[in-house]
Amino acid sequence: MKVQNTIQFKIIHPNQNKTNSLNTTMRQYRKCINFYLHEIAKGTPTSEIYQQAKQQYGLQTGLIQTARDIAKEQYDSYKNNPDNKVFPHFKGLTSVRFDKRSISFKNTPDGHYHWWANISTVNGKVRVPITSCDNHFELLREHGFKCCQLKYKKDGFYLNVIFEEAKQIPKEKDFKHFVGVDRGSHNNIATVVVQDKEGNILESKFFNAQQMLEKRRRFFVLRRQLGRKKLLKEIKKSKDRERNYVHDVNHKISTDIVKIASKYKDCSIVLENLKGIRKKMNFGKTGNRKGHSWTFGLLEDMIVYKAHRNSIAVRRVYPRGTSSVCKNCGGDIRRSPSIHSVCKSCKKEYNGDWLGAVNITRRFFFYMSKNLGISESCPKQGKDESKGSIIAPTPTEVLAHRGLMVRPMGI
Repeated sequence: MKVQNTIQFKIIHPNQNKTNSLNTTMRQYRKCINFYLHEIAKGTPTSEIYQQAKQQYGLQTGLIQTARDIAKEQYDSYKNNPDNKVFPHFKGLTSVRFDKRSISFKNTPDGHYHWWANISTVNGKVRVPITSCDNHFELLREHGFKCCQLKYKKDGFYLNVIFEEAKQIPKEKDFKHFVGVDRGSHNNIATVVVQDKEGNILESKFFNAQQMLEKRRRFFVLRRQLGRKKLLKEIKKSKDRERNYVHDVNHKISTDIVKIASKYKDCSIVLENLKGIRKKMNFGKTGNRKGHSWTFGLLEDMIVYKAHRNSIAVRRVYPRGTSSVCKNCGGDIRRSPSIHSVCKSCKKEYNGDWLGAVNITRRFFFYMSKNLGISESCPKQGKDESKGSIIAPTPTEVLAHRGLMVRPMGI
């Protein structure tokens, strides 16, 4: 499997002329993307759009073609998403996508700066020094690069170089250990439980959410106070600080989860497929605000790319009912508003998030027993889950509709 990796380099102190060239290129590139978007929507042939864009924006051929690709991606996403009512339109300094025709790198080990980038702009090629790291450039020499993005941040220009690296990801038949991850928004950001193929619990870890919830609550109160004073710039700064904080917390949690999985041979991380969970959310004003600010998708994306980078498989299962079945007897669980859960049949007590993480893996056992696991994607879900499983033993037929098996030895 090919895994995409990104290396970021900073452009070091470009002079005024080079800065103006890069700025102008980014603005013209944005206009070119918007031009393509509107012309594609009209149904204009791409060959005609190219000729007009070439005359109007003065961009190099490779840049016009990457602008076309971005416009097509955005337009297809807009057409395929019925919930999105806003036609895509780019503003400000848009990131520029370069291919191998538009950018190259050169090593000058005897110079003051060791690495340089030659970038195509509206004013021709611009040669700029970039931050150097021998390990990073060894990766580029070995794998080459797929594309490169020029971005502008507050402190300067950056180059995000994207390359592909071949990784050996284990298949379902080779799985020996499973890391179930239950994501939450109230008690724990994530709960991790490691099990082997026989269902034995090997390790557990909790990532508490209270500190993040309190921090985000304070950001919300601060923005409400700033809004009453009409301090819009300060509101934007507080949003940026909150976003950076949330990204930092999720990065640390995802790194810890992948480190746990790395300790076990032939391991798979099992997540819930939470896509579309917000569509029918209606918990009142405060509840909806907390639900829509839940960053489960960000955490999932970070876990996936870090896991694949470390040759660890990732699978997803249907999420409903993972915390409502007893691990011991298969009975229904009575869960209080807090994290405490009690089985109605055997009266065994559980931590609700821990039980959810255990049952996420047990549901994946059920998927494997019915050959529903698909490499690098969500397992098949749907009507067959409600019909039960002839593979499941008789005492657990009542659990088959939830995809949970008490005895995972049937794999």
